[in-house]
Amino acid sequence: MEELLGTIFDAFPEKSTITFKGRCSDCGDAVIIDIVPTLGGFGLLGGFFVEYSTNKYVAKCSDCYKVNSKMVEQYKINPNDSPIFSKEDFLNSMVSLH
Repeated sequence: MEELLGTIFDAFPEKSTITFKGRCSDCGDAVIIDIVPTLGGFGLLGGFFVEYSTNKYVAKCSDCYKVNSKMVEQYKINPNDSPIFSKEDFLNSMVSLH
């Protein structure tokens, strides 16, 4: 994930924030995560990313991440709206580049 975020910020060096919009893998609620580059990597505001498998990730809201920072079985609210995303899905889920 860090490599992907680095690539995005390298491609848009004038941008200070990118925003991801998706669903929490645990509760299914909407998650909006603002991502900013920092000296040590990237800062996240509004949620977290968890690696599901190689090059597959899920987003977690802050509340669910506090309860369990690891991947759990994905939510069953809407099975057709899978919260697992690949690098391509991540790029398609960015709602803005500030």
